[in-house]
Amino acid sequence: MSSVVVTGAAKGIGAGIAEAFARAGWSVVAVDRDRSPLEQTAKRIGGSVVTLAGDVADRATNEAAVKLAVDRFGGLDAAVGNAGVVLAKLIDDSTSDEFDRIFSVNVKALMYLAQAAHRPLAKSKGSLTIIASKTGLVAQRSSPLYCATKGAAVQLARALALDWAPEGIRVNAVCPGIVDTPMLQQFYDAMPDPAAFRRTDEVAQPLGRLATPAEIASAVLFLATPAAAFITGVALPVDGGFTAE
Repeated sequence: MSSVVVTGAAKGIGAGIAEAFARAGWSVVAVDRDRSPLEQTAKRIGGSVVTLAGDVADRATNEAAVKLAVDRFGGLDAAVGNAGVVLAKLIDDSTSDEFDRIFSVNVKALMYLAQAAHRPLAKSKGSLTIIASKTGLVAQRSSPLYCATKGAAVQLARALALDWAPEGIRVNAVCPGIVDTPMLQQFYDAMPDPAAFRRTDEVAQPLGRLATPAEIASAVLFLATPAAAFITGVALPVDGGFTAE
C-alpha cells in the first residue's frame, strides 16, 4: 500500500487531497496545526488515515510527519505540501511579523517538507507535489506578499525537479484558481454583499464557476500515480482557464 503525507489537511483543499488519496487506497498522514478539525476530517474520511497536529512552519513537524509515515506504513511514496496562509494587504500596510509568517508557512515549510521527505522519496522513487496558486503564475492586485510566496513555491518545485530527477523523484506544482472552501466562504460572509462578491469570482474564471476541493485533489492524485510517470517540473494550472487569458 502506498503512503502519502499531506500538510494543511484539516479543511478545504488539503482535506480534499487527503480524502482523494484515502479513497484511492493510499495510507495518509494528515498534518495540520488545528487538531480538532483535523481529527474530524480524518474520522469523516475513514480508511488508513493517521493525524499529526503541528505547525508546518516548524522543521520538526515536517520531520515528524515523514517519520510517522515511514514507521507506520513502511515508507513514503508521495508528499503534498499544501498548507498555506493568505495575506490580502498592500506591502506598505504589512508588518514585519506578517512578512515572516507568510514566508514561513508558504515557502519555508515547503523546504522543510522537501528536506524531510527527500531520502524516503528517493528510496521509493516517489513524488513531491507543491500546492501553489494561479498567483504563482500571474499576479493579482493587493496581495504582493502572497503572490511572491506562490511564485517562490512554483520555482522551488521546478528547481527540485531538476535536482532530484537523477534519483527518480518527480516534483510538480499545482496552481489552483479560486476554490470553494470554508475559508473563502468566510471571506464572502464578511463582505457587504456576499453573493455579489462570489459571482465576481465565478465569472473571473472562464468556466464561470468556482473549483471544488475535489477537483484540485484529482489533479494532485494523478501527479502522484504511475499515470504521471514522465511528468516532472510542471506548474499545472487547475483554474478554469483563468491563466489562459
